[in-house]
Amino acid sequence: MIEKKLTRSELKRAAIVEAASVEFQNKGFSLASMDDIAKRADVSKRTVYNHFPSKEALFSAIMLEMMEMLCAFESLPFSAEESLASQLTQLVQHEIKLLSAKGFIDTARVIIAEAIHKPELIQDAMSEFSKQESPLANWFNQAIAAGALKAKDSEILVVQFTAVIKAYCFWPQLIQGEPLPSQAKLDEITQTVVEMIIKQYT
Repeated sequence: MIEKKLTRSELKRAAIVEAASVEFQNKGFSLASMDDIAKRADVSKRTVYNHFPSKEALFSAIMLEMMEMLCAFESLPFSAEESLASQLTQLVQHEIKLLSAKGFIDTARVIIAEAIHKPELIQDAMSEFSKQESPLANWFNQAIAAGALKAKDSEILVVQFTAVIKAYCFWPQLIQGEPLPSQAKLDEITQTVVEMIIKQYT
């Protein structure tokens, strides 16, 4: 598959979003300025405003980009032929890979901090994101529809599934700056999550 080549305008927009993300991480939303964002992106301030009419709009774009990451990994369709344990293991590995992606934790830290002080900043992005179904929810819904898992819908399963993973691979890194667990620990976490879902919902 040939990747679409970005236009000059799209490249500048991407540079602005990346620069803003770094500025917000370093200074917080309130102290970051459009001047500094333009300088870091190596574009004029006018170019920044051509793409984003306000700092709030830029923050929302960053948040939407992060949320799109949550739905970006390749969707794993449910298979009646493959074991539940094998498929769930792949899903856990996908989730860990996402949470450990470069810049994910730093961006999440900025978004959470600003959401506490200015919840209106994230409302539009949350509204847009709520219209999408994540690949994770999609897999669980397919498994339920096929009778492989016994539940009314995927919501509680997704929450339980991700909660255990994030307890080791998100919150400690976000709050305490801890490194990602060792591979041995990640294997243990994966096995725990897989066994939990199978034991409770089959």
